[in-house]
Amino acid sequence: MPDKINTNLNFGEDSIDPFDQSDENLWVKIEHLGRYLFAADYLRQFKLTCVADIACGVGYGIRELEKIADLVIGVDGNSDLLKQAAKQCNNSQTKFVQHNLEQPALLADKTYAKIDAIVSFETLEHLINPTSLLEQFSELLSPGGLLICSVPNVLYEPRDNAGLPTNSCHKQFFNYQSLSRLLADNGLRVNYRVGQGWSNILFKRETQLLRNRSIPQRLGEYSSLSFPEIIRHLSYLIAYPTVEDVDASYSLIIVGQKIK
Repeated sequence: MPDKINTNLNFGEDSIDPFDQSDENLWVKIEHLGRYLFAADYLRQFKLTCVADIACGVGYGIRELEKIADLVIGVDGNSDLLKQAAKQCNNSQTKFVQHNLEQPALLADKTYAKIDAIVSFETLEHLINPTSLLEQFSELLSPGGLLICSVPNVLYEPRDNAGLPTNSCHKQFFNYQSLSRLLADNGLRVNYRVGQGWSNILFKRETQLLRNRSIPQRLGEYSSLSFPEIIRHLSYLIAYPTVEDVDASYSLIIVGQKIK
């Protein structure tokens, strides 16, 4: 058994690709993909025309959203990530827009006047002024339009000695009350609150077993579990958001709706 056991995840990681076989952070990867699988499954029933993925990163989630909407718009502030996202899309109608989310005029082009749903995962905590972005979401959504978003749960966010987020990319702490209030202040009603409790519970159990030297390594360090079909399977099996045990989830995930 090795002398040095890795019992930490890289919380500073700002952009995740669940299908990156060199990334051994299995729990992080399946949580990220699991949120998009849930979003696509939930939104499919509404037969939407246009969905926007705000802070789309490398675009793995866009592939899921393309299955349930005629037009998907991927927005990110990083041009390199958008180039990667464009290579992953399967629909020629998919559009990509570079925009700094701290700035106003999100999707100001009138081409995108009708947006049926917005998906934005692990985004608001990165902003100095998340209220401004929620205001823009509300303006962009059609009456009755849907927002599916997530933020880290403050209960599981590491802090430095000054009480600030250990992850230097994070500028905000959120709990359910503060997030739901932010939505309500911008004309959005919370329809569901879901979480990914099992993946967090199993990650913590794995960490305990590592510290006790009951197991030699993390599950994600087994290369056989890095194949795309396995990642997808585990995302559905372990990290698919549900209404069960929401408070055990690292992420707070809300399904909101614009009040008509």
